Amino acid sequence: MTIFLFFLCQVLPPEYFWPISPPDSVHPLGNNWGNFQNYGSGSYFHNGIDIITPNQQGAPVYAVAKGWVKAWLTIQADYHWRLAISDSNLNFTGRAPGWLYAHIDPNRYHKQEGDSVLPGELIGYLVPWPVSGFDHIHFARISDTGRLWRRGSSQPQNPTWWFIQNPLTLIQPNTDTVPPTFEPARTGQLFAFCRNNSSTYLDPQNLSGDVDIIARIYDKTGFSTGNSTWDKLAPYKIEYSISGPRNLPQTLSVIFKYDLFSSSDTITVKTVYKRDATCRSQGDYNAREYFFIITNTDGDSLIERADTSGKWRTQEFPDGNYWVKVRASDVAGNWRAESMQVRTNNGVGITESEERIERGVKETIRIYDALGRIVSSPAIFPERKGVFFIVKGKEVRKKLLIK
Repeated sequence: MTIFLFFLCQVLPPEYFWPISPPDSVHPLGNNWGNFQNYGSGSYFHNGIDIITPNQQGAPVYAVAKGWVKAWLTIQADYHWRLAISDSNLNFTGRAPGWLYAHIDPNRYHKQEGDSVLPGELIGYLVPWPVSGFDHIHFARISDTGRLWRRGSSQPQNPTWWFIQNPLTLIQPNTDTVPPTFEPARTGQLFAFCRNNSSTYLDPQNLSGDVDIIARIYDKTGFSTGNSTWDKLAPYKIEYSISGPRNLPQTLSVIFKYDLFSSSDTITVKTVYKRDATCRSQGDYNAREYFFIITNTDGDSLIERADTSGKWRTQEFPDGNYWVKVRASDVAGNWRAESMQVRTNNGVGITESEERIERGVKETIRIYDALGRIVSSPAIFPERKGVFFIVKGKEVRKKLLIK
C-alpha cells in the first residue's frame, strides 16, 4: 500500500493555488487566456489571465510554486513591472517553464533577480491600476532560456518569453458553475455565414460554395468583477458539427489551453476572431464581443495562420436542410450547445464517395459536367477525358470516368 501511494504522488500532476489571498478561493477574472483584445494598439490574444481584486488596491502577491527569479523588468513604464520566476535554478540555461506575475508595484517590497522563492511566499504587491476597479495581476505560465530571462532582440529588457499554458488548467480550486452563453451573431440569426475569408454574408437558407460559420459566444465564471462588461470572457473550447443528408462529425474549432506564441500576430488573431462591420469582435474596458470563426480550423489544438484554409465546403454536401451545432465549454467542464437549421443550394449535390462502374456493364445513368450541364444520358461511358457527375438514384457522385 505504501508503494502504491508513493506511485500516485509521482504521476499525479501538481496543483497550484491562486497567487492572491485567499489562495484557496476562486477570484474574479477580468480577462481570460485567449481573449480578443484591441486596446488601441491593434488586435491580439490576451496571453494570461487577469485576476481582479475588487475594491482593493495594492493587494499582496504570493508565489504559487517553488522557483528562482530570472527576471524583474517592465515592458511599459511603472504599471507593467513583472516578475518571471523559473521552475529551474539560475545554473540551468536551457528552456524551462516558469510563472509570470505582472503589474507589480516597483515602489514597494518585491523579489529581485536571483532570489529563490517558496510556495506561498510574498513576492510583491499589485500596483494601483489607473482604471478604477480593474486592479489585477496578469498571471501566466511561460518559458524561456538562459540564466536570466530579460534578453531580447532590440533591448536588454525586451523579453522573449513563450506563453505556454493557460493557468486555469493548473490552479485550484476552480468551482466555476456557469456555462458559456450564445448570442445572435446577426439580427434574427444565431450564427452568421459568409463566403470563406471574406465579409460577403450569405442567406442561411441559400448557402453555396465555401462558407465560414461564425458564432458569438462569451463565458462567465460566476465570480463577478463588479462590472458586467469585464465579466464577459472568451470560452475555453469550441467545437462544431453538421448533420443532414451528409454529416460532419464533431470537430474541434479552438481550445485556449496551451501555446500562444503568436499572441500579437494580428493575422493569427483574425484566424480565430471575426472583426468586420457585421461581426465586430471587441475587447477593451468598454466592450467585450467575441465572434468566433468556428470553421477556421484543421481540427488540432494549435492556433496558426494555416487554419484560415478551414471552411464548410457546401458543394461537397447534397442540397438540403442541415443542422449546424456549436458546443462551447469552460475549463471547469461546464458547457452549452446551440444549433441552427440552414439549407444548402449548389444546384447539384456532390458526395466524395466513389463508385466503380465496370466496363461493359449496362447501367442507366445521367452524366453531368462541372457546370451542371447534361453531357450524356445513355448507358455508355463518355469518350473524352474529364471529371463528370453521375446521378444514381437520388445520390450524386463525383467520378473520374476516363483517364
